[in-house]
Amino acid sequence: MTETREFKDVVRAVFDQLDLMAWAIDNDGKILVSEGAALRAIGVEPGATVGLNAFVLYAEGDSTLHMRRALAGEPHCAVVVVEGRTLETRYEPMRAAGEAVVGLVGITTDITERLNTQAAIDRQTLALREQAELLDLAHDAIRVRRLDGTISYWNRGAERMFGHTRDEAVGRRVHALMVTEVVDGALAECERQLVATGYWEGELIQRRRDGESVMVSSRWVLKRGANGEPDSVLEIDTDITARKQAEQAEARRQQEIIRAQALAIEELSTPLIPIADEILVMPLIGMMDSVRAQQVMHSLLSGLAASRGKFAILDITGVPVVDTAVANAILRAAHAARLLGTEVILTGIRPEVAQTLVSIEADLSNITTRGTLQSGIAYALGRRGRKAL
Repeated sequence: MTETREFKDVVRAVFDQLDLMAWAIDNDGKILVSEGAALRAIGVEPGATVGLNAFVLYAEGDSTLHMRRALAGEPHCAVVVVEGRTLETRYEPMRAAGEAVVGLVGITTDITERLNTQAAIDRQTLALREQAELLDLAHDAIRVRRLDGTISYWNRGAERMFGHTRDEAVGRRVHALMVTEVVDGALAECERQLVATGYWEGELIQRRRDGESVMVSSRWVLKRGANGEPDSVLEIDTDITARKQAEQAEARRQQEIIRAQALAIEELSTPLIPIADEILVMPLIGMMDSVRAQQVMHSLLSGLAASRGKFAILDITGVPVVDTAVANAILRAAHAARLLGTEVILTGIRPEVAQTLVSIEADLSNITTRGTLQSGIAYALGRRGRKAL
């Protein structure tokens, strides 16, 4: 008897290490064996039901039907729910030496956690599939790459933007596939900033499958794993090619407007006005510098060449200050006009301007000077009349 009890203790100790239920009944339903740590999950201690009738104990539900099928000689598996736990049982007929069924052996495992885990995985899979479908609706190109650049996700927006299908892109190195160029900076510096701060944003030029370039506004976000180490990178690209082309066209248009305005201002600042046959007047108003003085010379000579004027009146009444450089420029313009056969008349010379001309020892031998514009016009008209006679 002592040996038998010791043997049972050993058997129970062995089954207590296994997360299952092992049991056996005879043809009348009497429980012969009931062992296994999984029994405790349904509120039963190992060995506690030995001697009880299984048909009575499990009269509710389908358990009795499955036991009778096995006692009839049919081995099978079945799943039942007991005390809120899902149990999977293998029913195996127990036969005597003459092949007669004398009972059955059941091995029951608690699959509740396995089913719960699988259900959680299914829910996560469904949620991820729904999220992926939503990402595919985005116009932006969305992709995920590992730290070595290998693409692991490629949405429909990326297919539309770059022309590569998901199957063609996944597994490829992103920068090799896209021939990435950073608009302002170096690619290696972008990667360093990403690892250091977890984020990078900037403009990239990337190549489509057909070889065309696409300019994108790109945002990179670094994902870290459970250990805190960098794991993968989420990249979102917005196509700004059309916007950049429009900005460049607008910049060119603005430059053309600025050039046209500058030309108009230049013409207004150095007008050459014909007041009579062969007589032109250029009234100069405002501050003069070397640039404007050069414009005066250009406008004067161009106008004289086009009109074949014989008299040019430079009126500097409206010029508040004439320094040495400006005085020399005006005199050079006058001498150049003289070479074209035009007599130059300088009017509106104020006392301080006269002092400047004296201080630089200006050569006015070939230039006629008059105090006012009116007197200069009168002189030119008189000279023209005498030439006509």
